[in-house]
Amino acid sequence: MYELTPESIKQFFEKSAEANKAAWESQTAYFESLIKRNSDCFKGLGEAQVAALKEMAEAQTFNQAFESHLAYEEKVREDLAALQDESVKAWEALLGELKAIYTPAEPEKLAKPVKTAKATKAKKAA
Repeated sequence: MYELTPESIKQFFEKSAEANKAAWESQTAYFESLIKRNSDCFKGLGEAQVAALKEMAEAQTFNQAFESHLAYEEKVREDLAALQDESVKAWEALLGELKAIYTPAEPEKLAKPVKTAKATKAKKAA
């Protein structure tokens, strides 16, 4: 059990508010970077598709058109794989930040334990 005093309750709510603010900021930064990563990736893929279609239209042979299409497909695979890797790393970083925010470093400093007769007897018996 922990001793509940007005000061410990106030300290608990202050720490909770600080943690929630830090978590909100971390999550906001994560989602802003997620949107930026996705929009940059798909903007690049859209531009690459337009360029590939132009190359295919200008191709003199089927092989040239087919090679242009294959190059575009390879770019799509590479860009989407890179996007996934970046997103996974960003997600893991967010989870690490949230874990650091919500895991108390020193829980014994949040409130003082109350010594009870049972705790004293158990300690003496051990």
